[in-house]
Order: sequence, then structure tokens, then C-alpha cells
Amino acid sequence: MNNNSIILLTKDAFCTEYLPCYGNEYWKGQTPNIDELINKGTIFTHFYTAAPSSAMAYLAMFTGLYPYEQNVKEYIPLVEYEGETLFDKARKRGLECHVIWDEKWMTTSYVHSMCYGKETIIHPLKGLKQGVGFHYEFDGPIQASKEKEEWTLEMIENEIESITKRGDVFLWFHLPHVINGRVGYGSDIDVFDRVVGIVRKYFCDSKIFLSGDHGNMNGHRGKLGYGFDVTEPAIHIPLITPRKAGQAKFEGLICNIDWDKIIFEGDTIPSREIIISDSAYYAQPNRKTAILYKNYRYIYNRIDGSEELYDIEWDPNQNFNLISDNTYDIDRHVEIRSRELYFYPYWDQLPDIRAFLREKRKSIWREPTKKQVFVSRIRKNRLVRKLAMPIIKLLRKKRQTKNAF
Repeated sequence: MNNNSIILLTKDAFCTEYLPCYGNEYWKGQTPNIDELINKGTIFTHFYTAAPSSAMAYLAMFTGLYPYEQNVKEYIPLVEYEGETLFDKARKRGLECHVIWDEKWMTTSYVHSMCYGKETIIHPLKGLKQGVGFHYEFDGPIQASKEKEEWTLEMIENEIESITKRGDVFLWFHLPHVINGRVGYGSDIDVFDRVVGIVRKYFCDSKIFLSGDHGNMNGHRGKLGYGFDVTEPAIHIPLITPRKAGQAKFEGLICNIDWDKIIFEGDTIPSREIIISDSAYYAQPNRKTAILYKNYRYIYNRIDGSEELYDIEWDPNQNFNLISDNTYDIDRHVEIRSRELYFYPYWDQLPDIRAFLREKRKSIWREPTKKQVFVSRIRKNRLVRKLAMPIIKLLRKKRQTKNAF
């Protein structure tokens, strides 16, 4: 075991509600390795992603910039990021950088993030994930397989062992939505814990950081999946670190754009007064932006200009929209004064909260040109994307060649 090596272990589409330490009862008693890390470390109750989809989240995590701060207008293949990244900061500390993920990521999220640096060694593992959901189609139900599960765990251990033999390393190990051998989101938490157990054989507990890239809707509001919502289930993710500032639990707001500070600045806890989470880049017509402030969650929907406001301490499931004093009753077809029928003890505070959050949204907002909106809509069309991809790859290759000189 190398005492200087560090690992950031994340899982895709990872909801807080999957883990016993955040209240899950089903997996209680089945996550001994995670529980041990919690006993020694710090659990963060309000950790949020800057984006509820993978590539956008990666770019934010490793550059330290929100999506609205990136020089990216829409979700397209990117050229290599030129600024300093978390991997660069790791290398400055004498750590060799590695990434482990499923091989499918090389043709998907990788080309849409490109923030790893040429010196980072990427290990694309074939068979790490079980494809599920809207990304895949099957003739019948997927079956769990203990044999696949054990084969996958053996492959993981062999890869980690070979990497840690190289000396002092920083490893980002990103586990898939579903680990091979299981059948659906949240069905593999005990297997995830076994992966944590493998990691603990090769890394000190004081150098292990556990989290996700984003969450998923997990049935909330009748929705499944991720990428189009900025409500709590999609953006609220787990965070377990070595003990920070002597605290076993931290309840302040913290964002995944601060991974460099979380990992490399000792006892520092980079809490924030405000966090921004975006579902899309600024030129995309379906962009949704969430602004998190104290216990309030403000959401702006670009496609129709609608707004939402929730107090998650009072209304954790974000059922009732507090953005207006009036509400339309869909059964009686009349507008009513909300406070007459909905008990909320802080109505008088809302005008100031609304004004503050609206001004914050305006300060970060950027409107695309009509041409950018048109191009973004065309690119969203699957048939057009398929036909245009060879041209996009050619242009990207030419741009990379130009940047090399």
C-alpha cells in the first residue's frame, strides 16, 4: 500500500437515497466498507453536482468551473481543455494520473469533456458496465449474474493493483450506472461496497474519496433517468471523505467544482453560499438552471421562461411551487391565494428571496443568438447527428492538428 496515492471513486447516476448513511433501509448492514470510511471520515449532507449529466459534470469537476463559465455553448465533441485541471494539480504534487472507466466512455463522455491531459493514463475496461435503460435495448428482461459480478470484481482488482505498483498515483475510478452482473440503477450497492473494499487494500482510508457525478430522478415526480432535471434527486449526490476539520458530518452547501480543494487542501471545507446547477449549455433550448441558496431551490426553465421555487427543509420532495403568491386550481379552474390554503410559515420572507434569486439568475444568464439556437436544435435531431458525425470528426481532427503547431 502506498501512503501517498489518492483515489477519487465515483459512481454514475448515484443518488444519495441509495446509501444507508443517507437513510436507505434496504441496504442497511450491507455496506461495511462504506460504513467504516464514514466512521473514520466526514459525510456531507448537502453536496451537489454542477450538472445532472456525465460529460458536463466531468468538465465542471476537473476544471473547477460551472457550465455557464465554460467556453462551451452546446453539447458537442470538444478539443482538449487548455486551462489547469485537477489532474494538473495532482501532477504538480508528484502524482501520476490515471482514469479507470468502462470502454464505452471513450466514444461518449470522453469526447464531450476532454479535460484529462495527454499525460493522464486512461484505462478503458471492457465489460465493467451492464448496459441498461434508455441507452440500450434488449429482447427481454436482464438477468443478474453472480458469475459476471465476480469476474468484474476480479478485473477491477487486477487493474487497481497494476496501477498502484507504479508508485505515487492519483486515480479517478468512475464506476458505471450498473456494475456488470446486476440489473438496474441502485441494484448494485452491495457490489459497490465490495469495490470499496478492494480499493481499501491498495489505498489508505485517509486517501479515499467517494461520490458520484450526478444523481437521477429515481421515480420522483413520476420520472426516471437524468440529464433534463435540476431537482434534488438529479443533482444531490453522496460525498464521503477522510475526516475534515474534525467534523463527522458537514451540513453546509458544497459543490463538485471544488474537488481540487476537497482533495488537496487538507482540512479545508470549501462551502458555498450559492451553488449553480445547469442541465444544458447556454445555447441549448432545453436548458434548466437551478440556484441553491440556504434551504431554497430556484429553477428557471429557458424553454418557456417559467420559474420554480421550493423550500426543501419544509417541502423536501419539492411538491409545491412558491414562486408566486397565487396558484391556479386545475380542478376548479380559478386562481387562488396560495397562503390561504397552503400552510407555510415564511410567506412574508418570499418576496425578498424571489428578488434575490432572480437577480442572481440574471447575473449568470447568457442568451444565445438565433443562429446558435437553430444549430443546437438541428444537432439535437438524431438523424441529422448521425449524418453529420463524420464531418464533425473531420473538423475536430483538423482543429486538433492546427492546435498542435
